[in-house]
Amino acid sequence: MSRRSKLLLGAVAAIALTAGARAAEVAVDQHDLRFMPNAVTINAGDSVRFTDTDRIAHDVTIVNPDGTSVDHGMDYFGQDIVVKFDKAGVYQVRCRIHPDMKMTVTVK
Repeated sequence: MSRRSKLLLGAVAAIALTAGARAAEVAVDQHDLRFMPNAVTINAGDSVRFTDTDRIAHDVTIVNPDGTSVDHGMDYFGQDIVVKFDKAGVYQVRCRIHPDMKMTVTVK
C-alpha cells in the first residue's frame, strides 16, 4: 500500500470515528400534563430537548442518580429546554408544578 493510500485511509477512518462520536438529541414533548415518551435511553453526552406543546407552563427538574436535583426552569408553550446528560445512570425528570408529570432518562 502506498504512503498516499495509507494517509487517505487514515483520514477516512478519522472522519468515520468523528462522525460516530457526535452527540444525539432526543425529543420529549410536554403535552396533556405528561412527558411523552415517559422513558428514553440515551448515551452519555447526548441531550434531551423538552418541548412544551401544552397551553400551560411546565417545569423541568432533573433528579440525578445520587438524589440531588437541578431545576432547569420554566418551559412555556412553544418553548424548549435542552438538557445534556454527561454521565451514565438513571435520571428522574419531574415537573414541580404538576407532580404527576414524571419520566425516566437512562444514560448508558
